[in-house]
Amino acid sequence: MPLSNAKQITQTVKHLEGITPKNIPEALLNSQQPIVLKGYCNHWPLVNAAKRSDEAAAQHLLQFDKGASFHTHYLPSSAQGRVFYNTAMTGFNFESSQQRMPQILTDILHNAHNKTGQCVYVSATSLEQSLPGLLEQIETLPELNAPLVNIWLGNASHIAAHYDFAQNLACCAVGKRRFTLFPPEQLENLYVGPLDKAPGGQAISTVDFNQPDLVKYPKFALALGAAQMAELETGDALILPSMWWHHVQGLSEFNVLITHWWRDTPAQMGRPMNALLLAMMSIRDLPEQQRNAWKNQFDHYVFKHHPEDFSHIPETSKSILASPMDETNIRKLRADLQNKLRR
Repeated sequence: MPLSNAKQITQTVKHLEGITPKNIPEALLNSQQPIVLKGYCNHWPLVNAAKRSDEAAAQHLLQFDKGASFHTHYLPSSAQGRVFYNTAMTGFNFESSQQRMPQILTDILHNAHNKTGQCVYVSATSLEQSLPGLLEQIETLPELNAPLVNIWLGNASHIAAHYDFAQNLACCAVGKRRFTLFPPEQLENLYVGPLDKAPGGQAISTVDFNQPDLVKYPKFALALGAAQMAELETGDALILPSMWWHHVQGLSEFNVLITHWWRDTPAQMGRPMNALLLAMMSIRDLPEQQRNAWKNQFDHYVFKHHPEDFSHIPETSKSILASPMDETNIRKLRADLQNKLRR
C-alpha cells in the first residue's frame, strides 16, 4: 500500500513476543482481535533456510516434493501482482494451470532474479496432500479442532480484501507480508464484488488498495479509518480472527505463507454462507412487510436466540429447537432441506 494510504491507517496490530507453538495459550489462538506473534516460527527449518537465501528456501521445499500438482496462477506484468478480475469482470486477470513444485519454484525464482514484473501465485493448498514431509516439521497444535494446514507461495502479490469463516493462524515462512485488516462490520465500506464468482472463490473487495478511487468508492475512507495494519517478517505469525476482512500483500519477490484454519464449532453444522445464499434467494426480494416479518423470525430463532424462550416445550419434543443442535437432528434437517430444495 502506498505511503499516502498507509498514513491513513493509524492502528497497528498488537504484537506479542516469546510465544511459540509449545507455550501458546488456547485462549490466545481464539482471540477476537488480531495479534502478531513475533518470531513464533523462527525455529522452523524452512524459516531458517529462508533467512539464508531464497534459493535455500526453494531447495528446502523441493526435498519434500512427491510429484503433487498445484493449481497455479500466472499473472502478466501489467497486473502488477494484483490477483483480480479482468477489466469487464467476466473472468480473471491471470491464466491458471496445474504445475508441479520444481516448475513453480523455477518460475518464481526466474521472475525474482530477472525483475520481470510477472507473478506466479499458488493459493491455499493442503500440506497434508501436497507436501506431507513439510507438514511433519510444523507443529499443528493438537489443541485446535482439526486444523487445515495450507501453503501459499509466489512472487510479490496483492490479494484483495476478503474474509474467511475459519479462525486462522498465518505463519510467514519465507519473505515479508503486509496484512491490512478490517473488522467484520466494515463490509458495507469495502465494495464487495460478486458472491458467486471471485478469483479465489471467496468474495473480495473491488477497491484497488494501491490506487483507491475515493470518488468511485467514497465509503472506503471509513474502512481505512477502522483498519489495522500488520507487517510480518520471516518467522512471524498472525492470529487472524474469523470473519475479519484482510488484504494481503507479499512484499518480497519470493513469499511462502503457512496457514492453519480451524473452526470452534462442529463441522456438521455446515457453512453459514449457504444460509445467506438461500435467504437471498427466498427472502431478499419479498415485499418489505414480509421481509420485516422474516427478520423477526430470524432474530427469534437465530440472532437473538435465547434457550429460555423455548422452555415451554418439553425437552423430548424440542428437536431442532434444542441448543446446541445434536448430530442426529442436524442430519435429519440436512436431509429434509436437500429434499425440499430438489422440488
